This record gives sequence, structure tokens and C-alpha cells, in this order.
Amino acid sequence: MDLGSLLKLKQAWKTFSANHPKVPAFVEDVKKKGAEKDMELAVAIRYPDGTELRCGVRLQDSDIALFDIFK
Repeated sequence: MDLGSLLKLKQAWKTFSANHPKVPAFVEDVKKKGAEKDMELAVAIRYPDGTELRCGVRLQDSDIALFDIFK
């Protein structure tokens, strides 16, 4: 990723965080607790028309390294 893209990402995250302050607090709580095997990760998206998409995974040992990178 080039420097320009990183700067855009940083600014976008700053704006998103200001608009939705509960999200960064949630991310911090997850970072503090850490990731562990068999932890469940679930995401749900609800569109204005009522359509809903869901995805869930149970973390494996090999997934933990990915979470450690984001710390």
C-alpha cells in the first residue's frame, strides 16, 4: 500500500471514528482482551430495504496471527 493510500485510510478512519465513537471503543476492548482459538466472529449488515447479510466464523489457531498483525 502506498503512502497516499495510507493517508487516505487514516483520514477516513478518523472521520468514521468521529461519526461512530462506539466502534473504536469496541475495537480497543477487543484488542485488550485479545484473540483466541474458538472465539466466534460474527458480522451482520442490514440494508435500508430490510435485506440482511450475515457471516460468522470460529477462529482457528492459524487465524490468531492475522489478529496479531492488526494490533
